[in-house]
Amino acid sequence: MAFQISPGVNTSEIDLTTVVPGISSIDAGFAGAFRWGPINDVTLIDSESLLVERFQKPDANTYASFFTAANFLNYSNKLHLVRCANTDGAKNAASTGGGAILVANSSVYYNTLDEGGASVSDSKGNFMAKWAGDLGNSLKVSICGPTRANLASGNTVVAGNSDVTLTGTVAVHVSDKSMTGTNTLFGTELKVGDVIKVSGNTFVVATLTSNTAGTVHANPATGAISATSCVRYKRSAFGEPEKNMVGTVAITANSKVITATVASGEQGSGAFNKQYVAGDIVKINGEERKVSAVTNSSSMTTTLAFTNTATAQAHSRTWEYAGLFDKEPVTTQSSADKGALYDEIHVAVIDEDGEWTGTLDQGIEVYAGLSVAKGAKYEDGSKAYYVDALNRRSKYIWWADHNSKGDALTTAGAAVSAWGTTPAAGIVYGSSGTAGSLISTTSLSGGVDGTDVSDGDKIAGLQKFKNTEEVEIGLLMAGQASQTVALECISIAELRKDCVAFISPEQADVVNNEGSEVDAVIDYRNGLGTTSYATLDSGYKYQYDRYNDVYRYVPLNGDIAGIAAATEANRDAWFSPAGFSRGAVRNVIKLPFNPRQSQRDMLYKNNINPVVTFMGEGTILFGDKTLLAKPSAFDRINIRRLFIILEKAISRFARASLFEFNDAFTRAQFVGAVEPFLRGVQGRDGITDFVVVCDDSNNTGDVIDRNEFVGDIYVKPNRAINFIQLNFVAVRSGVDFSEITG
Repeated sequence: MAFQISPGVNTSEIDLTTVVPGISSIDAGFAGAFRWGPINDVTLIDSESLLVERFQKPDANTYASFFTAANFLNYSNKLHLVRCANTDGAKNAASTGGGAILVANSSVYYNTLDEGGASVSDSKGNFMAKWAGDLGNSLKVSICGPTRANLASGNTVVAGNSDVTLTGTVAVHVSDKSMTGTNTLFGTELKVGDVIKVSGNTFVVATLTSNTAGTVHANPATGAISATSCVRYKRSAFGEPEKNMVGTVAITANSKVITATVASGEQGSGAFNKQYVAGDIVKINGEERKVSAVTNSSSMTTTLAFTNTATAQAHSRTWEYAGLFDKEPVTTQSSADKGALYDEIHVAVIDEDGEWTGTLDQGIEVYAGLSVAKGAKYEDGSKAYYVDALNRRSKYIWWADHNSKGDALTTAGAAVSAWGTTPAAGIVYGSSGTAGSLISTTSLSGGVDGTDVSDGDKIAGLQKFKNTEEVEIGLLMAGQASQTVALECISIAELRKDCVAFISPEQADVVNNEGSEVDAVIDYRNGLGTTSYATLDSGYKYQYDRYNDVYRYVPLNGDIAGIAAATEANRDAWFSPAGFSRGAVRNVIKLPFNPRQSQRDMLYKNNINPVVTFMGEGTILFGDKTLLAKPSAFDRINIRRLFIILEKAISRFARASLFEFNDAFTRAQFVGAVEPFLRGVQGRDGITDFVVVCDDSNNTGDVIDRNEFVGDIYVKPNRAINFIQLNFVAVRSGVDFSEITG
């Protein structure tokens, strides 16, 4: 009782409701070669569709691993998967010039390449594929910047970012393409790349040297222009109307070439290299075509030919991926709240070569309204800063260069910090002025699968399952495995003592080895030693690979582990997974080795479980032995899994007694919880009888003084029938059966 001086009532609680927890052992672990996904990292997969999404479809190098995993998922839905790769050869595809490197998993990225860490290159817009593999070489990333900011006199932002008449007057000279201003504010009202119109002539601003001096991209078509008013057009990377495009163009039917033309009263020497980049969509006389190359200022080509001939036509341009977005990027609310403008960008991740979708240049991820401002957030509090958003949301890419400046953020004409800064009041997003400066499109290259994995690579992947506190599994699949890899699986299972390793022999043992299969499989088994924590089946199956429209030989251990998981889910772990009731193997075209009775006898005698196709009855797991060589209850997989469940459940409950007193109360509490649990197992046919001893007979003074606690649990496991003896007796008419049976 708590110490007290004056009378009162105190309450206390003693919890006697604790029970032994229910335990499942259907979680499986597998390490294999895949085309995509993190390397040496554990990922939980619950379906074949998610397997394809995270690790991609199989190819000739990865099908055995893929279908080991997929076949397990045909029976169960909890697979912890590790991608193995040759880390000396695997590479993440990266932006051109960035250099392909290996970034194995998210931990590696955030520890080495996240902001503040190492940079892959110094160029703006440098991305890399999320994971290593040549699939990354099909990726392309395109960024579209916001509508250009226009400033009126006095550095005030023009509402709606509309076309604006500039302060003062402008004259344009011939020969040197210079422009001079009178009472102008070029430094605050113009930027390189702006489109201006002076006396009916349209120009692109090429340079700016002061408030009253600069150059345009070409000489006026009509000769020198005296001082007159000047209009600056709104500029948008997303899309430009006809009036914003310099000059007119000509096209010819069945031709892909566009040439600049001169129209009366219009500057028309061409400015294609100032207005277009490859990939832009150009619209001429109602026909839209994709620009394949900008040859020079007055000529460019398209991917498809034009249908009709046209001369002296106006033209408009659109960002090639504008159709993926509802509207052009402008300003995020986060920046608007800080008094800043034009920080929004759109990002499109593209399947350039069709490796992901089967369609060339197909958009596979779209990110609308991200921000170049560090710290920007959406109204719901989620991160809008493009680096954070892409790194956390994209399934395909990492941002790889965090040290670049990129396009400048300017206020009152003065450059400030660029991409990745928190905007100050009045900051406006600007441009470097080159063609496509607000558009950055880059293809990724240099990706390498690294799928020619060694035994060492597979073992490195399997090592991720060693620690019982990091990942919980009850089944460990070897897949296509040499004896070396199989032994590692067994070693991990024995170390954990809470899972069973499922192993198949090597393909060469049973495929195209007619007449020698039994000897080859037994030789493989003899190299594995003796253990109750592993089980070996008789080989491979032939199945259809619908992703590549071919047939493949695939190891059976994915199916056998799946059958064990399904058996536990439908009945309990201590039921045998073999036989006609529970042991059916799915999706079998044929077995390369279908053992006969005499062959099954040889296999079973060596603790190898035959998989057999019975005419009219399907393909069946026809054995339930572990690799334990000595006669024992533990030479059966259901008994081993029974004890895994018992040991795991009771030991987990027993942790509650740690640091308590080893007294009669603690011991009684232990027995009071364990006995009902075992009665439940008994009621579900796991055991036939049991005794729990936990008293002063096994918790002696010496045991107590060593700070130990002992509980002895005796169980009689139920045994599965492996052999059936049927005796048929013919008797004479008139014989009383009781006389014979008695």
